[in-house]
Amino acid sequence: MKNKYNKHKNICDVNLHKKTKREYGETYRDHFLEQYKVAIQGVDYTSKWKHIVNNYFLTIHTVLLTAIGLSVARDQVYIQVVTHQLIPIIGLFMAMAWWFMTRNYNDVLAAKFSILHCIEEHLPLAVYKTEWEIMNESCDNPYRAAFIDATVPFLFFVFYLLIIFFVK
Repeated sequence: MKNKYNKHKNICDVNLHKKTKREYGETYRDHFLEQYKVAIQGVDYTSKWKHIVNNYFLTIHTVLLTAIGLSVARDQVYIQVVTHQLIPIIGLFMAMAWWFMTRNYNDVLAAKFSILHCIEEHLPLAVYKTEWEIMNESCDNPYRAAFIDATVPFLFFVFYLLIIFFVK
């Protein structure tokens, strides 16, 4: 997160702190903490939606692959074009949509965490920033979960391509 955070830091310095404590008035600290809480809730909300989207796409792919599997397992396939070409093509598009959605959610979460890091510079404790620094120090790749997120839709995409070209 260091590289992304350093890039975002300049943006935060320009956009995030529009007024000083003196300019804002007596409620500055209370409003500052309240906005920090809202930012944390935004990260939580986005993470939950990412989870819901992943479950949605997993369900769709389960249904599509079940339909293909049932048709291949039968001795006589009635509409072979549908089960061997049309359903896998739908699956390809669903896998691409899933990959784009996952990538978008990862980008949004990275931006939200960068904002939290900027806010934490003005708080007594920088919990999230410290967490990322510890992960960067102790993990070979602290972004591996984001990599796995993007890999799963790609694997479905490849699987559907194999079905189109090799299942007869």
